[in-house]
Amino acid sequence: MGPLSLSSEATAFSGLKTREELASWLGLTDRKLCYLLYVLPSTKKYITFQVAKRNGGSRTIDAPHPALKTIQRKLLSVLRELAPATGVAKGYVSGVSVIDHARLHRRQRYVVLVDLENFFPTITFPRVRGALLGRPFSFPPKVATCIAQLCCKDGALPQGAPTSPVISNLICRSLDHKLLALAKANRCRVSRYADDICFSTSLSEVPSIIATRFGDNYVAGPSLIESVCSSGFSINPKKFKVRSQQTQQLVTGLVVNRGVSMPRRWRKQLRVLLHLIDKRGAVRATEIAGNWTGLAAFRRAAGSIEQLVRGKTNYAQHVDLRCDRNFSELIYRNYSGVRKLMPRPLKGHQFRVMSEGKTDLLHLEAALKWFQERGEFSDFKPRFVNFPGEVGDVELLKTLERIAKSDVPELTIGVFDYDNVKFMNREMLAPGIHRQLGSRVYAMCLGEPLGLVGSEFCIELLYSRAQLVAMTTDGRKIFLPEDFDQGGVSLDGLYKRAFPKATAPIVSDKVVRVSDGFSVALSKGDFSEMVYKSIPPFDEMDFSGFRPTFDALRRIVEEVFR
Repeated sequence: MGPLSLSSEATAFSGLKTREELASWLGLTDRKLCYLLYVLPSTKKYITFQVAKRNGGSRTIDAPHPALKTIQRKLLSVLRELAPATGVAKGYVSGVSVIDHARLHRRQRYVVLVDLENFFPTITFPRVRGALLGRPFSFPPKVATCIAQLCCKDGALPQGAPTSPVISNLICRSLDHKLLALAKANRCRVSRYADDICFSTSLSEVPSIIATRFGDNYVAGPSLIESVCSSGFSINPKKFKVRSQQTQQLVTGLVVNRGVSMPRRWRKQLRVLLHLIDKRGAVRATEIAGNWTGLAAFRRAAGSIEQLVRGKTNYAQHVDLRCDRNFSELIYRNYSGVRKLMPRPLKGHQFRVMSEGKTDLLHLEAALKWFQERGEFSDFKPRFVNFPGEVGDVELLKTLERIAKSDVPELTIGVFDYDNVKFMNREMLAPGIHRQLGSRVYAMCLGEPLGLVGSEFCIELLYSRAQLVAMTTDGRKIFLPEDFDQGGVSLDGLYKRAFPKATAPIVSDKVVRVSDGFSVALSKGDFSEMVYKSIPPFDEMDFSGFRPTFDALRRIVEEVFR
């Protein structure tokens, strides 16, 4: 079973048939659940307040009381697992940020900005209930009704509840598919960050079915309007914009004309704030900044100007790391008097990674690239050392011991599969555990992802089963031992393996198609090359199963560089 198989919580949740079972799953009695749903007024369930918008006005936030918030967080974890967001969605997705939304549209001739009007209020109780009645949930009506009631306030999704973002992505799945089809048919790119949709294209003109031109202005095109309205939403005409490369193309607050960067006005404003605090002090800087129209949100906030600067400088560093910029380094160097308000520049931790073979290193390198594109492990700058062939655990350990004896100053980490328990026990290693072999030499085992607890595994099993066993265009695929019976015939009767008694986690012996004897086994080497080069069907791999491994690498790096 692959790492993305359902957790026990999600399995139990998806099998709920009655309100009583739902109450039990939530850790409540049926009586308490009924009281929460039907007796307690919404004023007792939520705290309502206003927050300032960046461009003026205010936004209503409905924050659930702690007891309801705990319930919604439990629902959140399983809803996200059972119904992950589409690739078009960039908001409210783990490991994805506004930077990913903006990066997709960099260096394009035109950018089209679309705002969905009254996004959360438009997602009503009947729509949420309907989504829970349909796939992939297929809950009985009473269970779907109760879950929807737990997630809604006054008949709609409340902005401020933990469950609202993931449910909004669930409701928008149909919209996302329509937007993607529209973009592909017209040679455009598209992504959605909550209620902000962005199209971009390098065509000489924006397709008129997406944005229709009237003189110097644009309005939403007919196909775009149809896609949005048929999905139960509407476009805010006041916020519909088309930006060419001759103007500043701003996507979720980031400039995408050439690369991805903070707007010049934003950077200038931060420099002025740092100068004011450095030369005039925080109190006087607060008085001066309080009169700026561009800091309306700050004037309404309860935080100090120091908190504002800390937030801005940390965000600037995050953008720099993701987009290969150096603005945060420059201000750290130029405003030495207020460095306490800024994060230290991250030069990156350099180290060497070795493994049992070159295929493992290709997987690790591809996974690190995936994480760093999402803003994670940005300070990792490893050197992946490839061996000429498959080496194995014993030879890798001997190599690490030789490096330890030579006292090489470079941090060296050897990463082992967990497919030889006898070797692991002898070397006192376990999933996610490391052992120091020299002053800067470590041996560690792959981290254990969800779904592989207590099982032997190799690096290929860090992918989901669905992705791992996908068939290539020439009819080859990875096979697992559980795909075959004791006689070596596949459970569907289509394939036969040469050595059915072999126990390796991945079938490495010859597998042929019973009908014509065609060899169908995809080698581990070919699989790793295709993943590394993003060759279909391995061009959109999810590397989240590698997170425990990189968390384990993080523990070693922090131990050495702290």
